[in-house]
Amino acid sequence: MNRLDRRGFLKVAGVAGGGLVLGFGLSGCGEKAPWPNLESGVLQPNAFIQVRADGAVVLTLSKIEMGQGAATGFATLVAEELGMDPLAIEFGFAEPHKDYGDPEFQLMITGGSSSLKGAWQPLREAAATVREMLLQAAAASWNVAPGECLAEGGRIRLRDGSRDAGFGEFAVAAQALPVPASVTLKPASEWTRIGKHDARVDARAKVDGSARFAIDVQLPGMLTAVLLRCPHQGGSLQGFDAARAVVAPGVRQIVACAGGVAVIADGYWSARSAAQLVEVQWDKGPLASLDSAGIAREQSRRLDHETGKVVREEGKRSATAPARQLKAEYHVPYLAHATMEPMNAVASITGDRAEIWAGNQAPDVLQGLVARVLGIPPANVTVHTTYLGGGFGRRLMVDFCLEAVLVAQAAGAPVKLIWSREDDTQHDYYRPSALARMTADIGPDGALLSVEGRLVAPSIYALMMKDVAPAMMPQWMPAGIMKPVAALVRGNDPTLDEGVSGLPYEVPYLRVEALEYDPGIRVGVWRSVGHSQNAFFAESFIDELAHDLGEDPVAFRLKRLAAGSRHARVLQAAADAASWGKAGPGRVQGVALHESFNSVVAEVVELSVTDGKARIERVVCAVDCGTVVNPDVVRMQVESGVVFALSAALHGEITVREGAVQQDNFDSYPLLRMNECPVIEVVLLSSDAAPTGIGEPPTPPLAPALGNALFAATGARQRKLPLSLG
Repeated sequence: MNRLDRRGFLKVAGVAGGGLVLGFGLSGCGEKAPWPNLESGVLQPNAFIQVRADGAVVLTLSKIEMGQGAATGFATLVAEELGMDPLAIEFGFAEPHKDYGDPEFQLMITGGSSSLKGAWQPLREAAATVREMLLQAAAASWNVAPGECLAEGGRIRLRDGSRDAGFGEFAVAAQALPVPASVTLKPASEWTRIGKHDARVDARAKVDGSARFAIDVQLPGMLTAVLLRCPHQGGSLQGFDAARAVVAPGVRQIVACAGGVAVIADGYWSARSAAQLVEVQWDKGPLASLDSAGIAREQSRRLDHETGKVVREEGKRSATAPARQLKAEYHVPYLAHATMEPMNAVASITGDRAEIWAGNQAPDVLQGLVARVLGIPPANVTVHTTYLGGGFGRRLMVDFCLEAVLVAQAAGAPVKLIWSREDDTQHDYYRPSALARMTADIGPDGALLSVEGRLVAPSIYALMMKDVAPAMMPQWMPAGIMKPVAALVRGNDPTLDEGVSGLPYEVPYLRVEALEYDPGIRVGVWRSVGHSQNAFFAESFIDELAHDLGEDPVAFRLKRLAAGSRHARVLQAAADAASWGKAGPGRVQGVALHESFNSVVAEVVELSVTDGKARIERVVCAVDCGTVVNPDVVRMQVESGVVFALSAALHGEITVREGAVQQDNFDSYPLLRMNECPVIEVVLLSSDAAPTGIGEPPTPPLAPALGNALFAATGARQRKLPLSLG
């Protein structure tokens, strides 16, 4: 079996699911099915853009908005081609439909830092199509050639300025015109919004409170529920006594449901208070003896005694025996997502139809899974996607939505299911724990002869195959059929090694081997996925090599990067902006360079040390992410990625005992505090290339850059996360 990329993962799932592969709508819609947002009396030549008779331009977002700025980026692309202010564009979130599928994933997935990358060409073409149809309608109305008309400021005007009118005046006439087979996009020399527009289109709604998150949804007759879940991974419900809880104020029902005990009440506090009175007996299940120390021992044993898959091997081993070897072992723990808004969803079941309101990163997957759970056609499931109070990959997994559906079915009424922070921390899909052993051969003359890495981690794709792929299968096929397919994915999962296997440095011989080990703790995608741990392994070891060979860490890297490459330019830009090597009295620096999601990021962390304790003073980030559509949004994403990574690097650690997660809230799983946050400086490199990812790439380089700075400060190398400032 060949190595799987993200698209390959979905192809395998589709083939296993009976041929439902790329381009087939999970909603059950056929090729000519209408878009969910179709309206009469409006110009709508495609699934994304409407022009109404009142002149309103409405953009349907195929991606969700979880703070990453997708709405602003998409509106900017549309506004550029329509010649209008992005803030004047109305927008809403798409319901499931095949036309909204991501070009890479072929599903309505928001992840992989693919939003702008995927929308760059098709969304501008969609807007240019609308523009050309409006221009043709105006030209016909005014009896002039289309070339005499311009779209500007949300209006159509004649080039000589003698006439103008709003878009709405031509919407109905334009709708009757044939859709152009091809359109011409504005050249970069004429851009007035792309690369310049920075006002977020969702800012006002989030400030005035009109932005609706799932937790804000209210329905007539709606109840609120909490769910008691087995604290032990893989455990199950044995029994419960709700005698005291069921008579508590506001409680409507207490039932065994969704693998746990659902407490259904008039409001959240009534449900949560009553839940504390329920006495539950749990079967700890097959992982009752599992703990973090045991997981670490097994990871080490596998690297000692087992072989994995060689995922990259380049160059030739030296015929000269090495004079010595540099060896290092690195370890990272499980990590939770810790989104600001805990998991929640609203579900309403009426007969053979279901409606779901949820902040989720995969609406069509959610639709398919709800249909499977309820045994109804996917077309009978309506998914209303809301704003998300943070996702980071967590809301790609829709377990919390399926729970809401089952509880609503049991309650016989609309239900809002709300997780507590404790639920969120202890029942996440975690960033995997992983172990790496890195080795370098050094020749008699001090030359670097080889770099080898051996990695062990669980397969994220194998788990996602099991939990997500049933949405892609006909309902008559049992979900269990995915188990052998998931087994095929193990060992062919790029998340095991991405970031180490992609090492950009030129060395005489490079070999990377990946082993898959799943102890049973459920894992998922966490901001930057496998890059989050593998950048720490790779860039920490590269830094160790530089120091071992007596070379400056930046010079060491530059010497082994192709001259003029993106990597070299980004690294040099970060070094220049940080005044590398000139940090000043009492300051030290560490550097790391990493490519993920087609973007290259270099970060320099600068520390001060007082009484043996380090303080992070500033982080300088240089980024090449292709064409920058919204500069300030990109800076926000870089700053966000740094803060997210700092939380993980300094505090993040999920530990397991008796198969149960020990952390439960921010007292035991702390996040970065304001007084810990350094100055963050961002350098955006200019590029003529199409946009690449930006939501995730700033996260991976931070931990190794910080670790490398701590080594420069103390002379002691920390090879295990989280790091200690002393």
